[in-house]
Order: sequence, then C-alpha cells, then structure tokens
Amino acid sequence: MTLVSSRKPLIGISCNWRAEENGFGELQMDDAYARAVSRAGGVPVLIPTDADADALAESLDGLLIPGGADIDPREFGEEPHPTVRIVARPRFEMERALLKAFEARRKPILGICYGAQLLNVWRGGTLYQHLPDLPFVKLRHRREPNEQEHPRHFVQLKCGTTLHAFIGQEQFEIVSAHHQAVREVGRGLRIVAYSPDGVIEGIEDPELPFFIGVQWHPERDPNAPATRALFEAFVQAALHASSIERRG
Repeated sequence: MTLVSSRKPLIGISCNWRAEENGFGELQMDDAYARAVSRAGGVPVLIPTDADADALAESLDGLLIPGGADIDPREFGEEPHPTVRIVARPRFEMERALLKAFEARRKPILGICYGAQLLNVWRGGTLYQHLPDLPFVKLRHRREPNEQEHPRHFVQLKCGTTLHAFIGQEQFEIVSAHHQAVREVGRGLRIVAYSPDGVIEGIEDPELPFFIGVQWHPERDPNAPATRALFEAFVQAALHASSIERRG
C-alpha cells in the first residue's frame, strides 16, 4: 500500500525499562515492532519513560504499546497471582500518561498483548491473571520454558467491527505468547476477536478512529496477510490523523 503524503507518519513505541544498580535504568524493546511499523510505511520513534507525554502526543501521529510483563493486579482491585511478573512502574506510569494524551487528541492507538491488556485496564476493565488456572481454557497460549517456538492457534473476528474491516478476514492463525487476558471489558470497549476456547483476543472502541488491542503477536508473524493489513491500517490511520492536524 502506497502512502501519499509530504511525510511519513511518526509512530511512537513505548519501551520496556529495567532498573540498574547504579540508579539508572536501561530501555529495551523488541525491534520486530519497529520493523513492522517501517514495513507499513511509518517511522518508528522509541519513547523513553521520562518523556513529556503531551508534547509527544502533539508531535507524533500514532502510539503503539507493545508486549511486556504484567500489569499490577492491584490496579483492578485484586492481589497478585503467584505467576504475575509486574511491569516496571516507570514504564506503566509513562504509558498511562501517553494513553491520556493520545486519546484526548483522538490519535490512533494500537496495543499488542500487554498493550491490549493495558487499554482494557485503562478503561476500568479487569484481567484473568493466569489462564492455565481456568477450566474453559483448552489451548496453550504461551510456550513452555523449554520450548523455542511460540504456540499458534486460530482467532475468530466478529464481522461488522473495525478490526474485521481493517484485516478483511474472519479467521486466521496467529502467534500466541501470553498467560493473561481480558476478563471484564472496560468502558466504551467491545470484544472483537476470540480464540477457539473463548479467550478474548481483540478489543476496540468503535467511537474512535483507531483504538484497538490485540492479544496475539502480529509482529512475530511479519509475512502473514493479517499482520500486514493490521499495521498498514494503523499507519494509514496515523497518516489521516496527521493530515487533519495539519489542515487544522
């Protein structure tokens, strides 16, 4: 898909953060996310944990929140399950500020895995803390410690949803790497995708141009038609937001 614009849209990608003994921190990010944005015609911009969220929302055209560790369950009123590995607080606080700033400007937001869960919790929703504990979960949604390859399974998209319109397929195979998932859906969100065992795999806000969370990892399946369609739709939405801002 060819983008027609005086410049490519700038897509902010939030980074993981790890504290070091010297008091400083280290930023980390799987570059598969940046490559996926670049292939779709966007320019990836890595976001550190101490940036100005409002300034970024003014300057950037879209926000991608990638995978990561687990949201602190106390954010939705629960005590942590023994398997929970809580995301670094500086990252979490930065992403909440980014969500507030980008959503206020109606700019495109894509959440992947942890990112999808964060969109839901941001809107007041809850999560299943550990899927293997649930009797209805029959599939493996993440690999075992001794495995190299992530499990794959199919997802089913709901017709008539924004995500279905973007991807253009009702069912396709995905790469799965998570032990948590959406439980109660947050304010203004709707469920748009399921796995065969009933785990929620996609959410969106139909009132916004692009506010979508997917539980799977499209960036780990770069040649899949659904991956290309999702990232191209995201970058196109960012391009549209950029053109509106320039006209305004």
